Amino acid sequence: MNKRLKSCPVCNSKLEILKYHCPNCDTKIEGKFEIGELDSLSPKQQEFVKVFICSEGNIKKVEEIMDISYPTVKNRLSEIKQILCPETQEKKTESQPEMILANLDKGSISVKEAIKKLKERKKNE
Repeated sequence: MNKRLKSCPVCNSKLEILKYHCPNCDTKIEGKFEIGELDSLSPKQQEFVKVFICSEGNIKKVEEIMDISYPTVKNRLSEIKQILCPETQEKKTESQPEMILANLDKGSISVKEAIKKLKERKKNE
């Protein structure tokens, strides 16, 4: 069973949960049920949230546990925030630190370029 199925494979509309069933006692609960906000995250994103919370938000610990870089941690946090808090998202510009780090992480800019952009941004603040 794919518990992550959120949209119709035929027309791509949002799916509704209409029935829950207990295979142990055969209890059935029918109605319209919404998917929780955390269920809207992919399994990879849910694992990240779990590690982040268990690490008490300590980015260094998250880096160590998941064997990922600081920019990757920040990118994943930003990605999850966009899903869970879309109303709080501001338009990101190329000069924002998150975008500079994201571009560095993707390899679209070099470390030297990233440092230069971060210094320019700091100077302009």
